[in-house]
Parts: sequence; C-alpha cells; structure tokens
Amino acid sequence: MMENMKINQLPSKTWNWLKMNETAVSGISVSGAHEGNLEIPEGIKKTVCPAGLPDRFKDVAGGMGSDMDVLVKESSAGAVLLSADSDVYGEPARIRFAYGAFEHSLNTFGILAKEGSNMTVIMDMAAERNGAPDGTGTTAGENPTAVSQSEHTGLSAVQTKLILEKDAKVTLVQIIRNKNAKTVLNDIGAKVADGAKLSVIHLFLSGDKVYNGCKAELIGKKSNFTADIAYTVADDCVLDMNYVALHEGKKSVSEIRTDGVLHENARKLFRGTIDFKKGAAGAVGNEKEDVLLLDDDVVNQTIPLILCAEEDVEGNHGATIGKLDEDLVFYLESRGMALAEIYKMMAKARIDAVLRFVPDEKTKADVASYLESEGSNGCK
Repeated sequence: MMENMKINQLPSKTWNWLKMNETAVSGISVSGAHEGNLEIPEGIKKTVCPAGLPDRFKDVAGGMGSDMDVLVKESSAGAVLLSADSDVYGEPARIRFAYGAFEHSLNTFGILAKEGSNMTVIMDMAAERNGAPDGTGTTAGENPTAVSQSEHTGLSAVQTKLILEKDAKVTLVQIIRNKNAKTVLNDIGAKVADGAKLSVIHLFLSGDKVYNGCKAELIGKKSNFTADIAYTVADDCVLDMNYVALHEGKKSVSEIRTDGVLHENARKLFRGTIDFKKGAAGAVGNEKEDVLLLDDDVVNQTIPLILCAEEDVEGNHGATIGKLDEDLVFYLESRGMALAEIYKMMAKARIDAVLRFVPDEKTKADVASYLESEGSNGCK
C-alpha cells in the first residue's frame, strides 16, 4: 500500500524555493471503504462497482494527481456510480459520512450525467460524535468520554470522478468537517462536454490536515465550470488546495471564487490555475480569492496561475488579503462583544456567503446549526 504521496502539483512549476509546486504527504494507509449513509432520490440510479469505476472514467484526471489514482487502485475498496438520464427535480442525492477517530478509509464515487440531464449530489464528510454523527446529537449506549484531538490518527479519503455529457448539469456540494481525521484527502476530476455545466461548492469547516484537489477539463464547446469555496482554518491546522480549470473547448467558461478566514497559527495554501489549451478560442476564465487574516501568526500562500497556448482567450486572476480593521474591533468590543465572538462572526459571514448557493434547505439548515455551535471557531 502506498505510504508516501505527491499531490496537488501545479501544472507548471514556479520557483522551487517557495515549496509550493506540490505537497508531499506520508504515512498514508487505508483499510477499506467507509460505510456512509446514502439517500438516493428517484431518477438517480445507484450502481455498486466492486472492481472500481467503469473504464470510461479511467482518463478522467483528478486535481490531486496520479498518486491518488494509485492509492485508489491499491485500496481495492470498490466504487459507487450515480447516474441520471433526465432532470432530477426535488430532493438531491445525499451522502453522509460519520468518521471515527481511528478510522482509515477510502471511498470512490463516479457521477455520470447523461445528455440533457440535471442532478445535485451533496457529500457531508463529518466526524462521529460519541457514537453519533457530529451535529446530530447522541445515541443510546454512547461512550461519555471523548477522544482528545491529539489522540486522533484517522485518515479519510474520497475521490469523485464526473462525466457530464452534452447539455448536462451537475451541482456537487462537499462539506468537510471531519474533526476526527488527522488527514483528509479529497479529490475531484471531471470531463465537461458541449454546453454542459459543472458547479462545485466547497465548505471547509474542520480537519487537522486537509488536502483538496479539483480539476475540470472543459472539453466541449460552451462548457462551463464554477467553483465556490469557503473556509475557516485555525488551531495550527492546514488547508492545502489545488483547483485547475483546463480549457479545451471553444467559448468554454470557468469561474473559481474563494473566500476564507485564517487565525490561531493556521496555514493555508491555495493553487488556482486557468489553463487555456490551443484551440480554446473565445474561452474565458476568472479566478479570485479573498482572505481575512485574524492573527499575525498565520501562514497564507496563494498561487493564481494562468497558462495560455491560445491567443483568443480572456483570463483574469487576483487575490485580496486583509486584516480586521482596528476601529471596527474597538467598536464591537465597546458594544460588549468579546474578541472570540468577533472572530466567529467574521468567519461565519464568509461561510454563509457560499452556503447560500447550496440548493438544498435541509443541508443549509444543518450547516448553519453547526456554525452556530462550533464550526466557525476553527478547524478542531
């Protein structure tokens, strides 16, 4: 089993001394798939694939890179394929994880949106709390003694590969709030055909070391990819992200929008790449990140990258880094708010701005409740 991996590699390397071209992770081991709770609505077909996803998914590359594919293959954990061939109205597909503190698991999903179809898939990667999923209360017979964060050794890994056929639409929502995991690996790869649209919504709320890769290949004419990302990182935690929009189709469009808060020795690395391939005439790509630094001891690294092999394209990127205005903090404190409450309010506002895009009221209410209780305080 692979123990050392190189992940989240930039498509084109920058200066090596910056140590931002890729990330090395070690001590990786998995012992099977996590038993998640799947709610699949009418109109979406679920297929269990013990030998892995069908062959047509093999050339779908994920944002984490080839080492993640090797880990998936070596795990022999099988896969679950969700497919739709029409508009699926009403309830989304919901996949709920409740990870234990010492669990080492890997799950693989395939999403196949056939021509003209429309589907929403929501993955909630949460921590088990005393025998019950985090935020859902407790169960009979639970152990009242909680496991401290320093004792956690868990690893949770999820890979999701998508194929969107002509004019298909997929919304993929992933909520990462697994405080039980020492390491979180989350990988997405997609191929988007003519007129198809992929929307990815990411909420990073907790986890010790969280590594996320997302790559969308816009192979079709007028194909579309949007990624809306929000995060709050604190308590010495790490968030390492790699987003790639690869434009091959003419008049393809991508939007990568990121908004987050760092405090209490947090470390964050964001890589955002817009890659215009030759032949992608008329393509447009935009990438923007806003970061709020709440302490002086945080580490914020951002790499907005545009690669261009086609002349007739439009690419824009940028990053805004700011701190809390001292006058604002003074005003709020004079009105009776503690500094910790101010930090929580600011972090929650960033998450709420992206949470509103989630097309499911049940999920929005659950996340809002989590944020009120503890989620916006940091990653642990």
